Amino acid sequence: MNIIYLIQVVSTLVMLIHTSILDIKTREVDLKVWLIYSPLILFLYFDYKLVIPFLYLYSVITTNVMIYVFYRLALMGGADLFLSVILSLSNAVVYPFFFPKLSEEGIEPLVILLYASLLIGITALGNVIRNLGHINGDLPFTTKLSLMISGKRIKVRDFLNSKFLFPLTQIDEKGNVSLRTTFSVDEDDAEWRKKFQEYVNKGIIKEDDEIWVIWGVPVIPFILAGYVISLIIGLPI
Repeated sequence: MNIIYLIQVVSTLVMLIHTSILDIKTREVDLKVWLIYSPLILFLYFDYKLVIPFLYLYSVITTNVMIYVFYRLALMGGADLFLSVILSLSNAVVYPFFFPKLSEEGIEPLVILLYASLLIGITALGNVIRNLGHINGDLPFTTKLSLMISGKRIKVRDFLNSKFLFPLTQIDEKGNVSLRTTFSVDEDDAEWRKKFQEYVNKGIIKEDDEIWVIWGVPVIPFILAGYVISLIIGLPI
């Protein structure tokens, strides 16, 4: 383990911790922040001779294409895409304590994505367990499954006092209720709270009514956790 590698890991952790804090607090990371951390991709100069070119290219392209697809579907923000590019170029090679072989040869970007996804999946599983018994049996199976994985049933009062929650229960001016199963990262949670407050003021709904909401998940902290795990355990094959 040399000094260049230590600087690579420490500077990457600084970037991930900093942007995770911003993601948790505001769900936004200014472009200037990514410009500050963009020089980290220079670590590729020290790593590119160590990787298997095809394996590394496959890992980088696959990882960033997947993130880009989610970005285009408005399921992830631009910050997640910027981070993915910088992270995959600045950490071509890492040396985990366990199962290091493939991580030393260029598969690190995929390993980070894998572990981050597993952690998000574990969170979703916990949500499924919490929602057992709270789903209307008349709903279509796909709707029930989606609500169990990502939804949360709360009172309107709690929603009005929340942050980064988006309503899956849709209500119009006539009081008609419908359900959606996802939301766009471009939505403004403050605007939704304002809209539901207007419904309460007009008597269309009551503060004690229950609605389904979804949490705007801060993805960067999961990527941070995935990166830390990847420094300890590589791909176990």
